[in-house]
Amino acid sequence: MLRDTKSICGTLLLLAVLSLPARAQTFAVGPDPSVEINNRGLELYEQGKVEEAIALFRRALTLNPDFPEALGNLGLALDSKGKDDEAVADFNRALRLKPADAVTASNLGLALYHEKKFDESIAAYKKAIALHADFPQAYNGMGAALFSSGRPDDAIAAYRKAVGLDPKYVDALNNLAAALDAKQEWDESIRVYQQALNLAPNAQDIRTNYAAALRNAGRTDEAIAIYRQLVAKKADDAHSWFELGHLLYKAGQLDDSVSALRKSLELNPNQPEAEFNLARAYQDQQKIAEAIVEYQKGLALKPGDAHGLYNLGNAYLAQNDAAKAITHFRLALGAQPDFPEASLGLGVALMQAGQLDGAETVLVNLIAQKPENAEAQFNLGNVLFNKGQYGAAADSYRKAIRLRTDFARAHYNLGIALQRLNDNAAAQQEFSEANRLDPTLVAPK
Repeated sequence: MLRDTKSICGTLLLLAVLSLPARAQTFAVGPDPSVEINNRGLELYEQGKVEEAIALFRRALTLNPDFPEALGNLGLALDSKGKDDEAVADFNRALRLKPADAVTASNLGLALYHEKKFDESIAAYKKAIALHADFPQAYNGMGAALFSSGRPDDAIAAYRKAVGLDPKYVDALNNLAAALDAKQEWDESIRVYQQALNLAPNAQDIRTNYAAALRNAGRTDEAIAIYRQLVAKKADDAHSWFELGHLLYKAGQLDDSVSALRKSLELNPNQPEAEFNLARAYQDQQKIAEAIVEYQKGLALKPGDAHGLYNLGNAYLAQNDAAKAITHFRLALGAQPDFPEASLGLGVALMQAGQLDGAETVLVNLIAQKPENAEAQFNLGNVLFNKGQYGAAADSYRKAIRLRTDFARAHYNLGIALQRLNDNAAAQQEFSEANRLDPTLVAPK
């Protein structure tokens, strides 16, 4: 079966709450050379020359160790390089020198967030907000920390506060929409993504999240349209090609699905789920040999995947290769013992191989675990019929029909069993019902 993958849907974008870009930490050049060095460091940072900027911030601090702005700038530059421990230490030093600096407190929250110290991050953001109540970036950062700590409702409230303070704050809108999507509040999530895209129409990441929200909401056609826009704008986006292929499959557009999935795999061959989904599309096209090749590729990338093994077993069953089907259904059950579909497949494959006693045992055990499984009752009826136990087979077909009243094939097979039991009148009633449910099923002459 196709499995949903969500690698972009729900991604929370958290931008640094910079003490740098507004030049809030620069100073007019005076007699203190550390100020000029700090300002030069800021210029380099803004040019993307982070290592050079770090060297200058450190040089400024060598000249003036009690320079809180230089400490804050050094912390931010270190955090941007993934040196979170050092950044936290510098932010804390800066706050000891200048406790009322809301921007540095907020940046400390960001560094702690990167260290996955979410409770401490939340505390730092709360301090920033206490110092500066109308600080949308701090609310946005706190929302991300709250979300990551498993508090989605509180995160949504924080994001709403950030957006309320700055209605054009695109990253907070994106984060709010992602949190709403995670709570399955899809209608509002979609509206918020649209609001963000009105402000930033070229934001590919937000458009990707928007497409995923449409997918999650079951608005498949709209999601397909957005993914088509994404791949048209960025043709090397393997993930969007994958999602497009998945949705096209769900929409029954198998040829287009195959094309999209193949494109995704050309761009990134290391995608077992794309291989499995491509195989499933081929299987639905009755291209069983091609499906088997793709299932094998997927399993080479993800050995022991229970669903991949199960689907490969089904493909071999479609080729009437019962021995290989049995092997793969058993492997699927070894990987996931509680897998009723694999047990059912194994029972069918054993029956196809003529191993009727083994098939009966598997199906009886499955029914004991899943008594509501109409397919298991139906196939047990087939096994019993093939063993010449027509009365027992008829009972199994009746149980299948009670579980699923529109089970046309069960009505038909019950008719065959009743014929063998010389109850022709009852058999004709079953044939008539089977034909009513499925006009292709015609009573035997």
